[in-house]
Formats: sequence, structure tokens, C-alpha cells
Amino acid sequence: MHPLEKRILLPEDLKPITSLQDYAARGGIKGLKKSREMSSEELIELVKQSGLRGRGGAGFPIAIKWTTVYNDPSNYKYIVCNGAEGEPGTYKDRYTIEKNPYQLLEGMLISAHAVKAHKAIICTKEKYTPIVKRISEAIAEFEQAKLIPEGYIELVLGPNEYLLGEEKAMLEVIDGRDPMPRNFPPFLVGARYTPTENNPTVVNNAETMAHLAHILRNGVEWFKSLGTDDTAGTITLSLCGDVKRPGMYEVETGLTVREALYDLAGGPVGKHPFKAMFSGVANRVMTPDLFDTKIDFGSMRAVGCGLGSGGFIVYDESRCMVAVTRLFLHFLAASSCGQCIPCNMGTRIMAGHLDNLEQGQGSMTDIEAIRLECGRCTNQTRCFLPTQAAVLCTSMLDKFPKEFESHAGNACSFPKEELILPKLESFDEETGQFTYEGKPLLVEQF
Repeated sequence: MHPLEKRILLPEDLKPITSLQDYAARGGIKGLKKSREMSSEELIELVKQSGLRGRGGAGFPIAIKWTTVYNDPSNYKYIVCNGAEGEPGTYKDRYTIEKNPYQLLEGMLISAHAVKAHKAIICTKEKYTPIVKRISEAIAEFEQAKLIPEGYIELVLGPNEYLLGEEKAMLEVIDGRDPMPRNFPPFLVGARYTPTENNPTVVNNAETMAHLAHILRNGVEWFKSLGTDDTAGTITLSLCGDVKRPGMYEVETGLTVREALYDLAGGPVGKHPFKAMFSGVANRVMTPDLFDTKIDFGSMRAVGCGLGSGGFIVYDESRCMVAVTRLFLHFLAASSCGQCIPCNMGTRIMAGHLDNLEQGQGSMTDIEAIRLECGRCTNQTRCFLPTQAAVLCTSMLDKFPKEFESHAGNACSFPKEELILPKLESFDEETGQFTYEGKPLLVEQF
């Protein structure tokens, strides 16, 4: 284990916890038992004091979600764990579940007690067969141990689509429909709503839920002693791209981006220095002048970037940023559900202009058109996808203006290498490599 790592959610030896009995022997279930001795108000206040922020992207305080749903007078309330994890460059939820699914279930039950939930649901992709198996077996063990009634925690499997991870789209899938984001947020219209019951719902990702088991077991002061004042605790990073040691690293928040990329990931894999880092495709690009930024939600936001879900995609100086932007925009355009015309048309229009530039058929008009579309593709849309596209494109145009201008009427001068969108399928600890849709995501291919 690297000295900068701090394994809390991940086992220290990285060996999977294979039974509820083993988990309990390590101190598991103590947090759940403690929570059940508390009132909802006491439990919500405890988590509020801990400062736990959601690890799914925005870093929203979990206690605020709890309070909103708990105070709602509706008869039925739900807890939903978002296990879709379709963000390029991210693998932390699946990795954590493979190592220990029990802390996730314990955290979900703590959440359920806090808001007096009628039911708890985990939604993940049907294609994630290893974690589907792990979760199913863990739920059965919880039922056999009489920790929950049979059927209280339900596993719902969804399609292999990016928008499954959007919480309003996920609720649609849970309700038996396609992943098409609805208008209202989960705390207003939740899972399995009816004409007479809105069923307000708390949605958090797996890493967030897992932290709850440790906070209740070890206490608020213990959790706040880890990380920063802005973002207490640890975060699990997925580091991939042009780095020597791609992989999964759980660290205390407050580590700098430079330490993550150079000390943990070993620095650039080849002779070229780093050029750009992306925390998924939902945030602005981060360039090396900002690498001393601390990895927490506030610090990343303060420099105009974002922490996202901790998936860092790294490119070195040999990579064409127009080609990278084009790669990301085609992914977002293809992922649009089509409900909102500004998004569906706008992302495709931007991708088309990027095609022109990358293929040597573009002009300054294409660059101006991309900026124009960034300003209007977000109008009256149901989800964050078009905002992602606008934020990404604007930041790339701002950070690499000469590179885009050099493509106006000229062929790309960078080496013609295949770029692969890093949708991470699995991680092989022996080889230290990620795989992407069944084939190695080797750095020389990336």
C-alpha cells in the first residue's frame, strides 16, 4: 500500500470480504445497531455534524437530503442506491462493492432508518454481473440474519446507458420505463409514485452509502479527523490514461492532484509531460498549472473545475485536444435521450463542428458556432448532460485556443493515434490495467 493511501472502505489487504460473518468480525453491523437505537432526528443531526458529502459528483451534503425527505408528510418513502457508474474514467463503486458489499447495505439501512423509508432499492446495470452477484448474495445473508425483512432491499437491473446514472432517469427505470429523465427531482416525485402518493426518495451513490457504516461505528470526530474541513473522510480515485500506474486508490481528501498523478500514478508513462486531466466528462479540463489544487469539492470548484466522482482521465502532450473534445462530445451526443431538443440537437451540432475541425475541413466559423451552441444547448432541459457538453467545450476552447485555431483549415498535426473513451469495465490488480468492453485499455492505446 502506498503511504498516501488510506483504506477505510477498501480492505487494507484488498482481499474481498466474503461473508457477513467475516464483516461482523471486523466491526461491521455495529453502525446499523447504533443507528437503530437513535431517533431519526438524532441520526440526521449526527450525520449533519459529520459533514458527509455525496461522492457521486456534486458533493451535496447527505443530511440535507435526509432532512427534506424525512420532513415530507408522505406515507411512503424510499432509499435508492445509484450503482449505475457509467461516467467515463470511473470504477470506484464497482471496485468497492466487489471488495465489500456489506458496508453498502449497512449504509443503506442506516439511511432508511433516518428517513423512515418504506423500502430500499439498489439500481445498477445488468451487464455488471460480478457486482450483481455480490450484492444478491449479501442481501440474502442480511435476510437470513434477520437484519431486514425478506424483500426490503431490492435489486433493480437497468440497461447499459449513460443516463441510467442520472437520478431522475434511474427512478424511471425502477418504475419499469426507459432511462428518460423526468421533470421533478426525487425528493418531490420518487420511486414508484402513484397519482395519490409522491413517494419522496433519497438517492446516493454506493461510495456515499458505504461511508455511513463507518461514521456510525467510529464516530463523527473520527470521520472529521480525516480529509479537509470542506470534505471530510476519504475518496476513492480511479486514475487512468497516460500514467505509469493506472489503478484504484483510496485516499484522504486534501491530497493534491499533483500527488495523485505523480506519487500515486507514477507520473507520465512516456517522454511527454502531462497536458490535461479530466474528472469525467462532466467538468472543465484541468491543466498542469492547477495540479497543486487539493482534491476536495470546494478546492476543485474554486479553481473552476470539479471533483466529480473521482475518475481522473489523464492525457500527455502527445494528445490532440481537439480530438479529445470530439471524442467526449460524440459520447455525450450519443447519450442524449432526445427528450429535449436543445440538448439533442445542440450536442450533435457541436460534435459535427468538431468533426470538421479534426478532419481538416473546418474554419474559424466552426469554432464560433461551437461557442454559440454552448450558450443555448442548455435551455429548458431535464438533466445535466447538455450543461456537461457546454462546460467541457467552453473550457477546452479557453484553455487550448491555439490548438483549435490551428485546425481551422488545416489538417491535424498530431500523430494519428486511436483514442479510446475510457469507459472502465474492470481492473486487473495483477497487471495493473483497466479493461474497456472486454479489451485491455493499455496506455499505448489510450
